[in-house]
Amino acid sequence: MASDFTVIVSVRQHFGNEPTWLQDVEPGLPFVGRTKDFPFDCPRVDPGADAVLMFQTRDVDHNKNIIQINPAIAPQPTVSGGIPVSPSKDTWNGNIMLIGRGVLRETNNVLHVEAVSENGVLGPDLDDFIIDNVVVLYKTR
Repeated sequence: MASDFTVIVSVRQHFGNEPTWLQDVEPGLPFVGRTKDFPFDCPRVDPGADAVLMFQTRDVDHNKNIIQINPAIAPQPTVSGGIPVSPSKDTWNGNIMLIGRGVLRETNNVLHVEAVSENGVLGPDLDDFIIDNVVVLYKTR
């Protein structure tokens, strides 16, 4: 069976509520705030097959932050494992997550990333973290 991939994010993105928090480790880093949606397509995707989401993160403090694909059509988590916690602010982490069957479409997919507080809700103290190099690898028809 053939496969393909789509690059969803190729520029580092700073999520959270403190725009200057990560400037010491990544000067000039684009600050996006609490949440951002990234549209992407998966030409010829086989919707009946699992897919893989690969991405890098830095300075993730807890496991409550949100990463979902097509949350409007799949209200439960669609990326198994979420965003893993980083061992330190000074290291990049490579993450490989499973995307369940029936989640990806050929067009109009959305990757939703959201920073939340340690108790998993919106609040004054959101987790500040970086996400980069987001790629989805999928099987094609």
